[in-house]
Amino acid sequence: MKGKTLKTDKGTLYYQVGGKGDALLLLHGNGESSDIFAQQFPFFTKHFRVIALDTRGHGKSDLGVERLTFKQIATDILALLDKERIQTIHVLGFSDGGNLGLYLAAHHPDRIASLVAMGANYEADGLTDACNEETLERYEELLGLPDSDPEKIHRLCIHNLMLEELDLSAEALRSIQAPTLLMAGEFDLIRDDQTEAMHRLIPGSRKYIVPGGSHGFFMDDPEVLERLAKKFYSSL
Repeated sequence: MKGKTLKTDKGTLYYQVGGKGDALLLLHGNGESSDIFAQQFPFFTKHFRVIALDTRGHGKSDLGVERLTFKQIATDILALLDKERIQTIHVLGFSDGGNLGLYLAAHHPDRIASLVAMGANYEADGLTDACNEETLERYEELLGLPDSDPEKIHRLCIHNLMLEELDLSAEALRSIQAPTLLMAGEFDLIRDDQTEAMHRLIPGSRKYIVPGGSHGFFMDDPEVLERLAKKFYSSL
């Protein structure tokens, strides 16, 4: 994978590219970077022209805004696609990256060829009780940091993507036209009924629960994602 940058009027974004074929965008989760998919790069670059983005405020990408939203990140992605001269792209996202994939498929259907969303949720309270409580506690801790802390705003912006910026609805999910595969671990941080609700709302979507899997099942067992992705993409 080769590192590249995209300059915007709100800072510089970092992304990695590699492989040939139809374009595939990999989107990491909250507080992570594109390197979360490092184990998958060799597999996917055999079949796709892979683009793995450090979304705004994450990894090596600048924050550049006072409020980070899914709309802003989607705007960044569209600019990236235009720079790389890509009209439509397959999207594979994990956690917040899966949520972002849902947003893209709902709001920019003409640019999304297919969607694989892993450990995604469309409601802010779609997390398990324990995870939701931990998320709220972490938010309170961040609010308690002194305003003089240069990282406070940055960390709050990223955290708020989970709490206040999800910007998805049942209506938005019903509008998704791209072939969609929803994946989650049996012991995911996302509630089972949240994954099932998305499955019912997204027309023609497929759902797979990984037996014994955690939220990051694809990191624990890279082969399970490779097997399911190969089956999904070969059916398109």
